[in-house]
Amino acid sequence: MNKNIKRSLLCFGLQRSYRHQRFAFHLYQALAEREISADKQELLLILSRNAEKSAATHAIRLLRLDVKLPQDLDNWSDRLWYWLLLHTKLQWVMAWMEWQQHQDAKLYLRLWRLHSITNPFNC
Repeated sequence: MNKNIKRSLLCFGLQRSYRHQRFAFHLYQALAEREISADKQELLLILSRNAEKSAATHAIRLLRLDVKLPQDLDNWSDRLWYWLLLHTKLQWVMAWMEWQQHQDAKLYLRLWRLHSITNPFNC
């Protein structure tokens, strides 16, 4: 497989993960602001900080690859999901965020398999 195609796929995966982490950061922040329970608020702020750190890690990788960072909530589906999750139960928010992380992890596994199939001696 062409190196440019592999690079493009990697950049796509990193941009997607970056967008998801920024989304999580904003969502957890907003949920923490309106949370009444101090314990839940503290948990949401911790999750928010973790998402922000992950987004920063992805941003560094993207910038090293000389790739533009995607904007936050830049399409209608992101804004719709944000609004829906902001107005739903916390347990549903957590389940959706976990599902999103699994989707990102599966993408990276597929990219790794693709790399190891096309470069069996260069892993």
